[in-house]
Formats: sequence, C-alpha cells, structure tokens
Amino acid sequence: MASPAQINANQANAQLSTGPRTVEGKARISQNAVRHGLTARHLVIRDDEKDDFAALNDSLFEELDPQGALETITFHELLHAAWNLQRFSRIEAEVSLGTADDFTDPGAAAVLDRLARYQSRAQRAFYKAQTELRILQTNRALRARKLTAEEDAKVPANVSINDLTKQTHSEVTAEAIDIAVRLLNYEAGVGTLTAFKKRDEPRP
Repeated sequence: MASPAQINANQANAQLSTGPRTVEGKARISQNAVRHGLTARHLVIRDDEKDDFAALNDSLFEELDPQGALETITFHELLHAAWNLQRFSRIEAEVSLGTADDFTDPGAAAVLDRLARYQSRAQRAFYKAQTELRILQTNRALRARKLTAEEDAKVPANVSINDLTKQTHSEVTAEAIDIAVRLLNYEAGVGTLTAFKKRDEPRP
C-alpha cells in the first residue's frame, strides 16, 4: 500500500482535480480506471491524455536515442512502463482522500492496495527495460570502437563485444568472431531442438 508520504505528494499534484471527493466516488473512479487500461498489455491512451503521452514519448526518445530494431523494441517497453507509472500516480491522487480514511476504510484501502501492486509491477518492468536498453547501447558503442565495418557485419547484434574482448584480452580477432557466431547458432539450434522434443512428448 502507498505510504502516507507518497499519498501527500500525490495529493499535491492533484489539487486542481474536480472529480469526486468521497471515498465511494473515488473508489468507483479508480476501479473504472483499473478496468480500462492499467492492466492492459498494450498502451492505453485516452483522448484527454494524448498531449501528456506525446510529451513523455518525445522527452524519453530524445534523451535515450534508441537505434535499430532491438533498441527500439526495448525503448517501447520502457515507454509503456513509464506511461503506466505516470497514470498510476494520477489515479492514486484522485482516489486518495489524504486522511486516515485511506487506511481505515476497507473500500479505499483495497483500491489503494491494488493500485500499489500494479505500480510495483510497472516499476519492475521499467527498470528491467532500462537495464536492457543500457546493455544494448553500451554494446553498440563498443562495436563502433572495437570492430571494423567488415567485422561488425559478421557479428550478430546480440553478441556481447565486451565478452569477446575479455576472451582475447585486447582486440576482437577473426577467430573470436567465428566462435561467437558458431556458439550463437548452436544455442539457437539447441533451443529449437528442445522445443520440438517438448512438442512431441506424450502428454499425461
């Protein structure tokens, strides 16, 4: 459940709200919001939220500057989580009375607890995507620094250049590139073979 400090902070951001002021009214608004987007796997953007989403998207894109398909996919995962976190904060402020009733009223407490669980899930998704994007972009920078154009074309995008340089202690050699490519192909083949075996196994 959100702490009193978090609730007070969210209340400050929602002073201009003209929505319901009772526990029942706020709980109803919150339940509707949860049903209409906060648990969706795809982005949900209401008409009155389009400007806010565009601002968030533009700001994050300019700051993170994703390049290529893998980075762009990961960026969209981060954007999805960041957008949900922003919506959670607004809904929490709308449903919270900022008083002890938030913790003693069963209806309000249940709604806030549910919001907190969804918020924690979105936070984990955000930090996971942020970490993955950082790894991809670090690897891209290392490729530009340590690989020639010919070598870069041979090494798949998800091969860790840092691991290759650790193996060779300096520059990436042709042998290291060949080993990395063969290992990647082997792992992909094992994964495919395992999937076929599981598919063909008799079910109990």
